Amino acid sequence: MTDYSTNNKRIAKNTLFLYLRQLITMAVSLYTVRVILDVLGAEDYGIYNVIGGIVSLFSFLSGTMASATQRFLSFEMGKKDNGSLTKVFSVSMYTYLLLVGIILLLSETIGLWFVNNQLTIPAERLTAANFVYQSSILSFIVTLLCIPYNASIIAMERMSVFAYSSIVDAGLKLAIAWLLPYIVMDHLKVYAILMFIVIASVQLYYVWYCRRYFDFCRYSHYKDHNLFRNMLSFAGWNMIGALANILRGQGLNILINLFFNPVLNAAYGIALQVNNAITNFTNNFYTAVRPQLVKLYAGGNTKGMLDLGYQSSRYAFYLMLVITIPIMLNTEEILSIWLKEVPEHTVVFLRIIMLSSLIEVLSVPLANMLQASGKIKIYQLTVSILFLLNIPISYIFLRLGYNPETTLWINMAIIVLSMFPRLYICKNIIGLSINDYMKDVIVRISIPLIFLMLLFYTLMSVISTMNIIATIAVQMSLSCILIFTTGFTHIEKSFILQQLKQRIK
Repeated sequence: MTDYSTNNKRIAKNTLFLYLRQLITMAVSLYTVRVILDVLGAEDYGIYNVIGGIVSLFSFLSGTMASATQRFLSFEMGKKDNGSLTKVFSVSMYTYLLLVGIILLLSETIGLWFVNNQLTIPAERLTAANFVYQSSILSFIVTLLCIPYNASIIAMERMSVFAYSSIVDAGLKLAIAWLLPYIVMDHLKVYAILMFIVIASVQLYYVWYCRRYFDFCRYSHYKDHNLFRNMLSFAGWNMIGALANILRGQGLNILINLFFNPVLNAAYGIALQVNNAITNFTNNFYTAVRPQLVKLYAGGNTKGMLDLGYQSSRYAFYLMLVITIPIMLNTEEILSIWLKEVPEHTVVFLRIIMLSSLIEVLSVPLANMLQASGKIKIYQLTVSILFLLNIPISYIFLRLGYNPETTLWINMAIIVLSMFPRLYICKNIIGLSINDYMKDVIVRISIPLIFLMLLFYTLMSVISTMNIIATIAVQMSLSCILIFTTGFTHIEKSFILQQLKQRIK
């Protein structure tokens, strides 16, 4: 069996587990948002969303160390050096303990002041907002301390663990949605504490699994200053990119709150929730691919890494395109069925955000390949500066009286512009060929995209006469057929057909 077939089968298997996880999560999320929005009301739901956004501003600290832990664990596995795995795990665990102290300090000073003095929250809901804030911080700290265990599961490519845990997570969240209307206490406070219990339960399951099945998931006090310094350097440059990304998303959420009201935060939050459910499909795919990219680079197979990077770019774009098309074409109908009351601006917010995500999904493998090399300084500085421009530019336009959608159009423009420096940096650091990238990725995805645009423009009048379920089914089926026939190479088609025949047998 060739390395191509072995790697692709492993990626396909892990992606399947992660997709199962995502399907369960998305189904529960869509249902619970409908119930929770109805129980809490648009104002309280908006408060919960914006408070959660404040806490997630601190996630750039945890996210950077998470990617560092995954990268260094996968790198040692690629070098076949299992003796260093315990060192990497222990050093990352020690670092997370330090981060907890930093986050507690920042959240209970600057964060608490911002919530109580800067956000637009009705006076009678300020106490509940503070309760939500403290619950969100506790949830975040539990998640933070468990990240080394999550990273170990990803590096070991045991994606089935996430699928199984999602069943428990989904069941608990469904229970919350069913019970919340019958609880006589403040619904916003109860919802916050119950969500903390769910998050803590799932994270502790990951800890138990790793300690039982992975020998290296044991904390030991190693004084490896070189490893500590390398991980902190990698995480430090990642931190800049993560902070810029958080500010780009939640910064816009805060700007909307400052210039408008919590109801628009609810619209923005709903749009983000739907978009996150969609992008998580591609994120799950990249989660399965990322360890392979690092292991290929660590093993000295740079060409294999680049080929997998190009291939994963196209696959992720196709996966997202199949889901995005029916939602973009039927946004109003889907939201009206899903929600009892659709907040104003939700439809436009969702369409712009989905289109931006479809463009941005192409850039993820570029970042993953650079992270595999460990040389991320120039990349993170350049992309972060571009992303951070989003906030001041959006602020200026809102001050001039433009509508809230303008901030999302600005965000999309920056995403498109950032692709040019991304490619140039990858060319200089890992030897990426811009011509090959344009030919193997951009040109190939453009062919099915153009065909799909022409097809749905021609058939829209016919398709629109069917009910919503039939319409979505036809749109997704036609998308899959066109993408398969025009978007894959001959080798890829043969591999897919072979796997399908084996599954049918």
